[in-house]
Amino acid sequence: MWVVKFGGSLTRSDALEGWLRALAAYGRGRVVIVPGGGPFADAVRVAQHSFAFGDRAAHAMALLAMHQYAWMLQGLCSALSLEADVERLESRLAQGEAALWLPDLQQLDAADVPASWNVTSDSLAAWLAARLGATDLLMVKSVAVAADASLERLRADGVVDEAFAGYARSGVFKLHWAGPADSGRLSELLDAA
Repeated sequence: MWVVKFGGSLTRSDALEGWLRALAAYGRGRVVIVPGGGPFADAVRVAQHSFAFGDRAAHAMALLAMHQYAWMLQGLCSALSLEADVERLESRLAQGEAALWLPDLQQLDAADVPASWNVTSDSLAAWLAARLGATDLLMVKSVAVAADASLERLRADGVVDEAFAGYARSGVFKLHWAGPADSGRLSELLDAA
């Protein structure tokens, strides 16, 4: 099983629809997609700065931003199904679907996932991959990432969030990176693993 973190910044990319087509075509029965927050999470950051509410509220709102992005992606590609319950993701795959995960605040609270901007959809993707026992985690970003880039360098460059390295090291999955031009390689990636 693959977990694919689909960056919210891809909303501004010409590669968006190519990735969705590739995920729908090659991901059925083996891919769970974790949506980023994109412009919806950016709006939460702006609102938190303007109104000075705490990180707990911002975290809950950022999860809803991920929901909004997932609904948008599903609206663009109806072959992708939506699922909030972690336990039901595997049954979605068993039915031959590619599932978009809608993160649930209560499930994350129960798993002691911190309510902080240090934990974004990047870390949540690694958390989910570990939780599901995924064999591979593919991080699809709006920028190209060198295969030999260290997690610390990626954090320092703002490519991943502060907590990602810890979550990425907590699973037994293999970590892969892809950029906007790599949607045509998805079948190759999935078949090579």
